[in-house]
Amino acid sequence: MKEKLIKTMDLENGMQLNFYDASRKIAGDRWLISLVVRMEIPVTEVLIKVPGQSTESVNEIVNVLGENVLFEQKRERNFIDETKKTEMFKELYDSFVNSTFVYLSNEAFPRKYITKKYKEAVERWKRPAIKHKG
Repeated sequence: MKEKLIKTMDLENGMQLNFYDASRKIAGDRWLISLVVRMEIPVTEVLIKVPGQSTESVNEIVNVLGENVLFEQKRERNFIDETKKTEMFKELYDSFVNSTFVYLSNEAFPRKYITKKYKEAVERWKRPAIKHKG
């Protein structure tokens, strides 16, 4: 089964959270229950609102990350009986909303996530290539 968009939520920080059902049958009456949550964060739009953020630094971050940064989380349960799949998906959804929704709605989340991804990208770029003995 392909991913199916099941819900979109507008967050207080102006971002939009999309919920997908990516569940699929494994074997017989057993399923992999999969909730995928995604949010596209527009880099320039978020960073130009930051006091003291220079256009040059925004451009540098966009050059490294691109115009958008994708936040994605998956919650999965494997080998679930077909009769329990709807109930298990609802549990995964409710658990995500109850534990993560407030954090993702925070005004600072998009900026902090962009900063984290930028630092990770720069660190990957700085690391020397590992030479394999052949």
